[in-house]
Amino acid sequence: MRAPRTLRASPSPSTCLLRTSHQRPLFRYQQQSSRFVQMDHNGHNGRRGHQPGKRPFSTGKGGRRKQEQGEPFHRRLGRALRDTKIRWYPIPAALGIGFLGLAQLYKVNEREKKARREEEEGEKPYRRKRIRPTGPWQVQVMSTLPLKAMSRLWGRFNELVIPYYLRVPGFKLYSWIFGVNLSEVSEPDLHAYPNLAAFFSRTLRPGVRPLDPNPSALLSPADGRVLSFGLIDGGEVEQVKGMTYSLDALLGTSHPSSAPNLSSPSHLFARETPAHHHHHVESEALVKRDEEFAILNGIRYTLPGLLSGPTSAPHPPLTDASTPSLPPSEEEVSDSLAVPWYNPPRRTALYYCVIYLAPGDYHRFHSPTAWVAEKRRHFAGELYSVSPYLQRTLPGLFTLNERVALLGRWRHGFFSMTPVGATNVGSIVINFDAELRTNSLLSDKAADKSPNGYAEATYGAASRVLHGCALGRGEEMGGFRLGSTVVLVFEAPEGEMEEKEGWDGEGQWRKGGWNWGVRNGQRVKVGEALGWVDEKV
Repeated sequence: MRAPRTLRASPSPSTCLLRTSHQRPLFRYQQQSSRFVQMDHNGHNGRRGHQPGKRPFSTGKGGRRKQEQGEPFHRRLGRALRDTKIRWYPIPAALGIGFLGLAQLYKVNEREKKARREEEEGEKPYRRKRIRPTGPWQVQVMSTLPLKAMSRLWGRFNELVIPYYLRVPGFKLYSWIFGVNLSEVSEPDLHAYPNLAAFFSRTLRPGVRPLDPNPSALLSPADGRVLSFGLIDGGEVEQVKGMTYSLDALLGTSHPSSAPNLSSPSHLFARETPAHHHHHVESEALVKRDEEFAILNGIRYTLPGLLSGPTSAPHPPLTDASTPSLPPSEEEVSDSLAVPWYNPPRRTALYYCVIYLAPGDYHRFHSPTAWVAEKRRHFAGELYSVSPYLQRTLPGLFTLNERVALLGRWRHGFFSMTPVGATNVGSIVINFDAELRTNSLLSDKAADKSPNGYAEATYGAASRVLHGCALGRGEEMGGFRLGSTVVLVFEAPEGEMEEKEGWDGEGQWRKGGWNWGVRNGQRVKVGEALGWVDEKV
């Protein structure tokens, strides 16, 4: 039954609305035009937007759907977000904390299961474990920062070209802040340096770094400050007084594949396979016990024999990253390594020296002696700052940071030189290495996939005679970006202690052995003597 129609007056005197009860108006009467205008179901004029062949209004949802299909997606999404009412439901704090705790417990459990499975099956881990250092809150905050990504961004910033007229005032301001001696620079025109990276890796004028005339002296490889030096006791290197780190952690573990030979220390650092990793841990205590037994009973063991572990299985050939050695360097090293006809055996020991490079120092490093670099190990670690403050605060700092360990030999036995990266100094350049890329996503992955935690390469093709890269005394080897640290670990004769008048060095004079010529905190430059071997026996 239809509802009775009623005529209701409109607020306007010239318009009347005809509507049904409880419904919208159907017709509107306009007095001026004396006609009825049909209204749609929304109360609008039916002629507005009317197209031939289409109904002016519809009570179904089909028209609205067709209209929505023609609208862009972002408009429909915006309308849905505006029209949807957001309702918040309270969640107890204990429930949220419990959920986060269970999620973290699940992640830790899965990570431990994966580590145990890799250890049992001998699989190579996909990525190295990131070590969280212990220390004060400053160290904890620094360990959470993306230092390697920040260093990459800083490297990109250093390569930005500086406007021509801003180079001289900018570089002079930098030199005034960090104490750069511009009179030693090989290129006095500061306009020639297009960016900060070029200024950081600047070269020096010939003759400003003379080499010590003593042929038995070990030279400083870089400009910097001596942080620590001394004797390596029990395989531990002293970082600062009362804080040490392991030599194996710095240079990598060793498992010779053949009998050790003092004239070929490359066997001292043969690669370790995952199958022998567990056996190596058990054998360390036996090696230490045998060493103590030899000392107590007066049995002479060679240093490579003491440091070596069990023989390892054959391993795949290493990547050759060598470039040809310079003929003068090869001749100099060959003469230095030549053994005289009378060479009485002497007891040797391992020594170390750490040199810190400040941002204003000369950033290139040179060969401290005539030696042969046989292998390279790239450790893709972190990039913590190597400032003296953090060295006193963070234990094992040099074993955590990214570094390049160069391993070889000199006339007295084993010799290694390790440039260590730091914050904003991820880029370490080795002039004679054709494959090394530091602070790189690709090179870091190669080191992470290795069970030893480093990517290893050899320089055997650099010289067919020396089977390594020959480095002459004072020869340039590479450089840093900004500032960092160089760690020397070398073998030298111990000699015999005796008192010597006029000797002002630290400790006693060692006749026929190694003697230090520096002090902690002393400023050194390239070519100055760190110490020497007393050849007068």
